[in-house]
Amino acid sequence: MKLLWKTLIVLVVQVGSLHAFVGPQHKQTHLVSSSTTASSTTSTRLYESINQSKDALRVMVDFHEGTWKGTATSFSVSSDVSAGIRLRKVSPEYKSTIKVGLDLSKQDYTLSETLEWGDKMKQRQLSLIDSSADVDTVDGSYSLDVSLPDFPSDLTGTNKLLQFGIEHCIAVNDDCRIRAFAFYALEDQSLARMVVCTEERVVAAVPEPNSNILDASPEKEDTGEPRPEFVKANEKLALFPMNLLELTSGVWLGDMVLREPASYQEPKGFSRESTRSPSVKKKFASWTLGVQKLAHEWKWNFEDSIQKVITVGSPLGIGLPKEMATSISGIVGENESLSTVIPKDQRMVYLDWMGGDQVGILINNVALQFPRYLAFEQAGGQNRRPFFTEVTIFQAEQNGVVDVTDSTATAGKLDLICSVSARAYSADGQLKQASTGFFEFKRTDEAKP
Repeated sequence: MKLLWKTLIVLVVQVGSLHAFVGPQHKQTHLVSSSTTASSTTSTRLYESINQSKDALRVMVDFHEGTWKGTATSFSVSSDVSAGIRLRKVSPEYKSTIKVGLDLSKQDYTLSETLEWGDKMKQRQLSLIDSSADVDTVDGSYSLDVSLPDFPSDLTGTNKLLQFGIEHCIAVNDDCRIRAFAFYALEDQSLARMVVCTEERVVAAVPEPNSNILDASPEKEDTGEPRPEFVKANEKLALFPMNLLELTSGVWLGDMVLREPASYQEPKGFSRESTRSPSVKKKFASWTLGVQKLAHEWKWNFEDSIQKVITVGSPLGIGLPKEMATSISGIVGENESLSTVIPKDQRMVYLDWMGGDQVGILINNVALQFPRYLAFEQAGGQNRRPFFTEVTIFQAEQNGVVDVTDSTATAGKLDLICSVSARAYSADGQLKQASTGFFEFKRTDEAKP
């Protein structure tokens, strides 16, 4: 089991039919002792509905509050696959200051961000309820969506008026996170820009006494003690610059932790109008949970044909939506993995999935899969169009960043893992499920006797 046993901390807690699996970048405040009593108490606190929002807020504050620095790589694709990846831009270095707060007048929770680059500054404030925010209550990874996103054009790389944006943020380790954005244009509802931001912590958040929206814990009080850090399950894990050859040389095995909003209601018929009952209100971090075991295997003919074969096991609690548990095929539109002209951290692979319905991008250590258009069903309402997003980051057990293009032999000896963040929407545009997962890579030659 190699890396699985060395780096994967697994916390399996049963409350009725609910389970949770804990991966390698998870918070100290959510780990439990080996005693049965402590595990039972913690599991009840984590997964009872009454405490879900508190746990989600606490992990958002503990990890994200403070100042981060990074750069944003933005790009776009057209409906013509042969045109490849277009309008690539790299932003100047920026700083992002995050604050999680409480809006008493609206009885809502907010995520405020102040972006600074050069002599410019931009502020934005998001409602965690209106943005259908999903939070992994163990490592702080989150995802959300927003209508008419107001993100700086210097970072998005476009001045187009944007109708809709989806943001995924994955915690890499104690002091690093990766954010990925999909922005859709108001003019034609096409995927206008994709943005990938790699950010490092600058200043840890140190709240004033009793200023936090959460109950102060001994670790958060102003005692002069350093801010508690994440548990580092394996300090040798480094971001791994994935290429198509390595990606397709084995099988990814793991689990997805699934969260279905308690306010979600299955649409009826083929109408795009919401069928939500007026009495059902959206709430922050009120979920029905489940765990789905699955395997991903990428198959490539070394030319322009590619498949993503998905095998699912029996779920515990709710299961993955059908569209996310179905194998897909596509074509390789552009492959820069082994290019010697383009800088290593900017090399990309462009995949056209499902006959043009989905766009796939592999850039450095991140894989993206986004719908090409902001459309939740086909014209005429006869066939609903699957609408889901997926962001993956790749890591390896090695100090420093690995360069597989310089030594594929070295890459073949590394233990690889990946973390996944996904969102699935219903035909009327509701968030029907969000999920996070952790996978271990098993190479094809390792499976041979």
